Amino acid sequence: MDKDTLRATFGITEARLNDAQMTWDDLEEIERRYAAIRGGLESVGRYVVDSLLRCPTVHSIKYRLKDSDHLLEKVVRKRAERPDRKICADNYRDEITDLVGIRALHLFKEDWLSVHTYIKEMWELSEQPIAYVRSGDPEKITEFYRQNGCEVREHRFGYRSVHYLISSSPDRERYLVEIQARTVFEEAWGEIDHVISYPYAQDNELLVRLSSILNRLSANADELGSYMRYLKNRTDHMQNEYAAAIGTKNRLIADLQSKIDQLEIGAAQKASITSDLVALGQNRTNEARFDEHYPWLEHLMESDLFRGITERVEKVMQAEGFQPIELSDQDIEMLTNAQRELVKMLDSSDDVRKVLEHAPIHQRLRMLEDATRQRGSAADHDE
Repeated sequence: MDKDTLRATFGITEARLNDAQMTWDDLEEIERRYAAIRGGLESVGRYVVDSLLRCPTVHSIKYRLKDSDHLLEKVVRKRAERPDRKICADNYRDEITDLVGIRALHLFKEDWLSVHTYIKEMWELSEQPIAYVRSGDPEKITEFYRQNGCEVREHRFGYRSVHYLISSSPDRERYLVEIQARTVFEEAWGEIDHVISYPYAQDNELLVRLSSILNRLSANADELGSYMRYLKNRTDHMQNEYAAAIGTKNRLIADLQSKIDQLEIGAAQKASITSDLVALGQNRTNEARFDEHYPWLEHLMESDLFRGITERVEKVMQAEGFQPIELSDQDIEMLTNAQRELVKMLDSSDDVRKVLEHAPIHQRLRMLEDATRQRGSAADHDE
C-alpha cells in the first residue's frame, strides 16, 4: 500500500480516515487479505465471463478485478458516508460486492430481457436485480423493469444499467460477482463520464452539464437503434406476408384458368368460380405488431430527434427521383375492391362479357361460347 498515492490520487488523508473511523493499519489488513483471495476471484471471474459469452444476445464483455487502491478508497468513502456502517477486514467481501465486476454489453435495449433471463437461469441471485434509470425516464420503461422482477432506482449521476449480484462456488468457496447489463452506447457514455468527472469532479458544473447532454444523446442512439430494428422486422414480416398472399393468389388464379379451359357454363361451375374468387378477395395480410417488445420506442417517437428524422424522411420520399414501394396497402385495397366487384358481376353474363371483350383471353372465351352454342344446336337437332 502506497500512502502517498492514496493521498494524492484518492484524497485519503488522515482527516478522511478520522471521519471514517479507520486507521492505516485497518487498510493494510484489508489489502493483505484481499491479496490472498485474488487468485480465486480471478478464476470465478473467468468462469462467469465464459458463461456469459454463450448468451446469444451478449455482444461483448468488460471484465475487471478491483485493484487494491480502489478497494481501499471505496471502503473509506463508504465508511465516511455512513459512520455507523462497519466495514473491516472480516466483512469487507460482503460489504464491497463488486470485487469482481463484469459488464455484459448488448446492442439493442430490448436485448436486455434475454440477457436477464439467461443470468437468472444460470446463477443463484444473492439479491433482487436493480435497474438504474435516469431522472425523467418514462414510467412505461420503469414499469417494464418492475414487471420483470427488478427493483428500480434513479441513479444520481444518470447511469442506466441493470445490476445483478450472483453467487458462485467453483472451488467450494462462495464468491460474489457483480454483473452489469447495459447497451454499448450506455457503456461508452459511462466510460467517458467515469474518466472525465466521476466521482471526483462533480463540482465542475460545465463538465456535469456536458456529460448530461452526452447521456441524453446516447439514450437517443439506443432508441433510434431499436426503432431501426423495429422497422426492419416489420418490413420483413410484411414482405413475407405479401409474398405468401401473392403466392396463394397465383395458385388460385392458375386453378381458375384451368377451370375456364374446361368450362361448360352452368350453375355448378359458376358457383365454383364464385367461391374461388371470394377466397381470392378475402386473402388479406395482417400488419406485424411488435410494440410490446419495444418499450423504449414511445419515448423516442415523442422526442425532437425523432420528429426531425421523420421530416427528413418525408422530404426524401417526396423528392422527384424517389422510387415508391412497389406494392402498398392502398394497392392491396384497390385490388381487393376490384375482386369484389368482379364477384358481383358474375350474376350478369352481359357485364362479364363487356369487361372481358378487351381482355387477352376474350378470344378463348368466344371460342368456348361458340362451342357451347354448337353443342346446344346439335342437342336440339337430336331431339
